[in-house]
Amino acid sequence: MNAGAALRGGLRAVFLAGLMLSLAACGFHLRGQVQLPPQMARTYISGAASDDTLVRALRSTLQANGVQVVSDARNATAILQIESLKTSRSVLSVNADGTVAAYQLLMQLAYSVRATQGDWHIPTQELQTRRHYSYSDSQVLAKSSEVNQLRDSMSRDLASLALLRLQARAHSQP
Repeated sequence: MNAGAALRGGLRAVFLAGLMLSLAACGFHLRGQVQLPPQMARTYISGAASDDTLVRALRSTLQANGVQVVSDARNATAILQIESLKTSRSVLSVNADGTVAAYQLLMQLAYSVRATQGDWHIPTQELQTRRHYSYSDSQVLAKSSEVNQLRDSMSRDLASLALLRLQARAHSQP
């Protein structure tokens, strides 16, 4: 192997080591499965339409963590009740001419979980997430698409947060 190839290999190793250290320093880590209580082995999601973006995200997240999401409450060991789901948009800033320059999206979720048998339950939990986006009258279609992507992302974030909260609450109960 010549000196140039050895130098490139060494630089690549230094770069990768630096990248790994910077990712570790910022708190990044690969997500693993969360440990949910056995009562949630077969969970039914109620309180929102099954085709709602958040319900789809919850279903996907639960399934990725070993929970069977059932379509009939009679087959469930637990019911995840979506008590409220609110999405709102508010003006964040305006231009000098009074036109909207940026909006804030807010998504709020309140949910609870109870076992279908026994007295195991997790009381109402409330979560929220916010996103900001710039707005321009000349890019209405592009901004509409961006808002849809932001809402999808917010739904996935809320589903992940709900799962982490379920894990924490389940392990803090006697």
